[in-house]
Amino acid sequence: MGSPRNRSIASQTSSTTHCDFICKRRKAILDRTSLVIILGINQDRYDSGVTLVDGNGVLYSANEERFTRRKTQGGFPTRSLDALFEFTGVDMHAVDGICVAGLMTPPLPVRMFPKLHHFLFDGEQKTDNKGGLRARFIDFVQDHTSLAHTSSGSILRRISGKLLLPCVRRTLPKALRSKPLHFVEHHLAHAASAWNLSGMDEALCVTGDGMGDGLSMTISRCSSEGIERLWTASSRDSLGLLFEMITESFGFIPCRHEGKVMGLAAHGDAKKVQEPSPFTIVNGQLVYDGPTGRRGVAWARQIGRRYGREDIAAWVQNILELNVAGIVRDWLRKTNLTRVVAAGGIVANVKLNQRLHQLDEVEQMFVCPNMGDGGLSLGAICAQFGLRPRTINDVFWGDAISNDDVLESLTQNQLAYTRCDDIERKIAELLAEGFIVARCSGRMEWGPRALGNRSVLASTTQPGVVERLNRLLRRSDFMPFAPAVLDEVADQYFADLDSARNAAEFMTVCFDATQKMKDEHPAVTHVDGTVRPQLVRERTNPGFHRLLTEYQNLTGSGIVLNTSFNIHEEPIVRTAEHAVRSFLDAGLDYLAIEDILVTAPAGNSLVTASMAEAAE
Repeated sequence: MGSPRNRSIASQTSSTTHCDFICKRRKAILDRTSLVIILGINQDRYDSGVTLVDGNGVLYSANEERFTRRKTQGGFPTRSLDALFEFTGVDMHAVDGICVAGLMTPPLPVRMFPKLHHFLFDGEQKTDNKGGLRARFIDFVQDHTSLAHTSSGSILRRISGKLLLPCVRRTLPKALRSKPLHFVEHHLAHAASAWNLSGMDEALCVTGDGMGDGLSMTISRCSSEGIERLWTASSRDSLGLLFEMITESFGFIPCRHEGKVMGLAAHGDAKKVQEPSPFTIVNGQLVYDGPTGRRGVAWARQIGRRYGREDIAAWVQNILELNVAGIVRDWLRKTNLTRVVAAGGIVANVKLNQRLHQLDEVEQMFVCPNMGDGGLSLGAICAQFGLRPRTINDVFWGDAISNDDVLESLTQNQLAYTRCDDIERKIAELLAEGFIVARCSGRMEWGPRALGNRSVLASTTQPGVVERLNRLLRRSDFMPFAPAVLDEVADQYFADLDSARNAAEFMTVCFDATQKMKDEHPAVTHVDGTVRPQLVRERTNPGFHRLLTEYQNLTGSGIVLNTSFNIHEEPIVRTAEHAVRSFLDAGLDYLAIEDILVTAPAGNSLVTASMAEAAE
């Protein structure tokens, strides 16, 4: 991160085709030697979290789900905040300021009453919630009140703004309550997170999600003058909410399982669905004229029964891609910009990101690695202090696992282990022999993607590996796997890499597979011929790069299957205890934590069979 600059935020205007607000540079208040310490907090309905930065960069960033073990946990991030100070050793009194994401998201009543926040979050995590009290209450608040749809100049937002400061202060630890407190609008925080991690001096920024502070999508120009908002879509005209309704209609959990809809879309045909799109562009504005809330979910179920969920998934994926790509293309032409940065829940959709980086107008694209609301705690800091864009090397900003914790967990579970002088070489050998290895090394990744430090690894050429992993990790069989690939050989396997090469280091975009990829690595090639790779460079991830290099020396291939280390519906593992429990629960073959290698207990079929074969 570079030196932060203070910014003021002008009021939104009624215009939606010009600048809604402009972040202007004023004066430098931090520099790289001052080491001013800033805390970022996101207490949104989903994926709350914390970030701590100083003048040199990110000291720590993590999300609450990793601590509560409840995926996309929302509410005030109490446990991750405690862990932040414990891990970094920074005294709370040393914090110079606090940035909080969201003005009306979550609404003030939710911030005032944490039990209400948990009531709403719990209600939305049920796949069988087809109209109960919580579902009806959420729909009422979301669709029939102004709480979720306020504009910047509304009376409700002005009143809420006056109460935000004391409301949030009382939730903070006592040592932080007197610190300067700054509030940052939801989509501005998204935009700042994408731009300030991209390293691009100038770019067009697209943000999109279900809703946040009255908006569902924004387009901005990012430059040395700051972030200039050019266009917005209302939270009532939300592509993200349509995706959520389709997700729920399939029996999945909205705001969590939209990726499953994207996965199903590859198996369907959008042309078979003879339903008009509920979205139109009117005078440059995105307009939704379909049903919402419970009515919307019922409508989605009805058309799903008529056509089948694979074709409906393909249909809604096509609606998303056509509208977002059309809007982005239009603004690229208007601004003559050629670089794109993106954040928000909709760009967790890697197929949409492929559509964007393949636009003729796009020279380069970057996606925030923690693209959803989990990235807002950092985005709020970036927006408030105008951190200068700098290309990031990695996002290993979470907790590390100590050897003492590892040994304690192994002893409690009566697991035998060995220490390896060359653990990367040993893992490569096991993968080459067809075993599945869970790897924990260094600090935990920030964001939803496992990038080698909390990953389950396997050979992409081992027969039946996909079926075995789906069974062990309890994954849906239609969800594709992703490869980790040595950057040096990546051009042999993926088309059009240059437009999103940096983004591919964080597994946030898809590419078309070359024939070589399809022939040699079908286990990680999607049914539509695309791939979501992680490019691994020696400079940014030396341990994982060496593992892949050793594997290439053994097999001739620098590609392994890389999926997140967690049982389905659980967050990625954080501690040694989580790692050991998930390793045993899944029945994986080996667990590697730093230089310690653990073999599965007797009874695991693949390891046991291999041992018996060796004995013979």
